[in-house]
Amino acid sequence: MALAVLAKLMPWLTAQRTLKEILRAINAALGARLAWVIVEQDGVAQIASAGKATCTLSAAQRFIEHLPMHRQQRAWRVICWRRNVGNLLFPAHANRANKLQSGILCKLHLQQANLSGYFFLAFAEPLTSLTVMKNIVVILVEKLKDYLAEIIIKDRTAKELQRIITQYRALFDRAPVLMTSFDKSNRCVLWNGECERLFGWTLEELNQQPDPLALFYPDPGVRQRVRASVNLSATVDMHEWHPIRRDGQPLTVLWSNILLPDNSILSIGMDITERKKAEQQLTMKATIDELTGCYNRSALLRQLKEALKLCLPNDTRSHFSLLMLDLDHFKSINDRWGHQTGDAALVHFCEQVREVSEPAYVFGRLGGEEFLILMPRTRRRTALRFSHKLRAALLQTPLCRDDEKITLTFSAGLVFVNGEGQDSSVLLTLADNALYEAKRNGRSKTVVASAFS
Repeated sequence: MALAVLAKLMPWLTAQRTLKEILRAINAALGARLAWVIVEQDGVAQIASAGKATCTLSAAQRFIEHLPMHRQQRAWRVICWRRNVGNLLFPAHANRANKLQSGILCKLHLQQANLSGYFFLAFAEPLTSLTVMKNIVVILVEKLKDYLAEIIIKDRTAKELQRIITQYRALFDRAPVLMTSFDKSNRCVLWNGECERLFGWTLEELNQQPDPLALFYPDPGVRQRVRASVNLSATVDMHEWHPIRRDGQPLTVLWSNILLPDNSILSIGMDITERKKAEQQLTMKATIDELTGCYNRSALLRQLKEALKLCLPNDTRSHFSLLMLDLDHFKSINDRWGHQTGDAALVHFCEQVREVSEPAYVFGRLGGEEFLILMPRTRRRTALRFSHKLRAALLQTPLCRDDEKITLTFSAGLVFVNGEGQDSSVLLTLADNALYEAKRNGRSKTVVASAFS
């Protein structure tokens, strides 16, 4: 759940959003009533606040100043309140105080930006899983630090670059950001050292090309949009583009344009390729089972709920089958060959499922050795044939360990869904009951349940 919430929030934590927009998104995702951030830089404090409750800078500062002495005297990172946090934040306003119960306060510190501050989140009810929420907040604060650093660095960079443009043009080549400029004939007239390092082309090599931009944007349509953004106007915000390096590697770069006194455009860029990869990995962890590479439980349940929303009694194209599978005697594999072989058995099983599955099937791991396959537009008979086909594939392709062959079998419960109004928990219970009936009847069987029972 925590990873799913974080994956939902991560796209919001970009410099293209205002801090208040980000705080609203955090409130909505976590069910909070109030969120605020105090940022202190060069002795000046500012607050951004969002939520059904409101908080001023003076109220937030008073709240921090009146922390218990033992908190003030020792280093701390996060403080949690299970109840009555509103009385601490709004001691003189009973109506506002009563609307807040649990709360979390986390320090912000960004040394390279000379920035510090606090992040606060409050809820209308006492939290039952305060530890989980605390861990979510700690990760959010790290991302907020990146966001604030990006805003500050972007602002400082723009101001410094304008000074360099007018006074120290020779220093462009050593600037730690991408700087380039193209004239109206598409000839590159400025290409600093950071551009050469990142992209792998020299200025001379670029201008030997009839169209230098084609090296980075092979698609003509994309290239036309890039050229329009570079040559026609300056931009306040940084926009994301995906140029290609000399070695063919795709990059993710934020570009912004500055209008120079001679009406030419200076393009300033930041390479965020590694950061994007990290964000994608976080998103994958929220949806993909790390061991088997198939969907995890939360992703499966989301897919199932979506299929149920679209499933209508009179639309046979929306009907689907649900197959719950459990490997037989899995514990004995772990006991005899060890957990590494057990993991290999799970991976092998998933590989065989993929081999025989249709492209439209949604397959994932519910947990342990239990799996689920959502089969769109598939009737009971077809789903039953699929389970027989999978058993035959496992029999024909056993798992090999040293000199032994391990033949995997599974028991399964099958439910056909035709839009009669069941929710996901009912369907999973039906499939689970059918699966365990298959277990009781000797295993390596598929039992069909009725969606109407």
